[in-house]
Amino acid sequence: MFDEVIETILKIDRVLKQPVGHLLLVGVSGVGKTLIARFTAWLNGYEIYEIATHKRYTLMDFEDLLRKLIIRAGVKDIKLAFLFDEANALETTFLEHMNALLASGEVPGLFEGENMT
Repeated sequence: MFDEVIETILKIDRVLKQPVGHLLLVGVSGVGKTLIARFTAWLNGYEIYEIATHKRYTLMDFEDLLRKLIIRAGVKDIKLAFLFDEANALETTFLEHMNALLASGEVPGLFEGENMT
């Protein structure tokens, strides 16, 4: 088991060291994906942000969070690890936004109108 953990840490580390490196970890709940990702991000000096939703958390809240994180990472050049657990996908739109972000590096319509400033 220990060798598999080290191997996973090395894979995550390799991805994070690439320009615009990002990844999606998939697997059974409770096997340590989040812990390993947090550890690897910490080793690389990344600021770690993990979303914390609640029953009144809306799509607008999620989009505001994404705007803030994108500005921190893109404009302020802060190395950032955003951990998004499946339990926090309160609406399917959350997953659509994350898919767009992973696929193209942007979420269509996120920075429009008053959000452009």
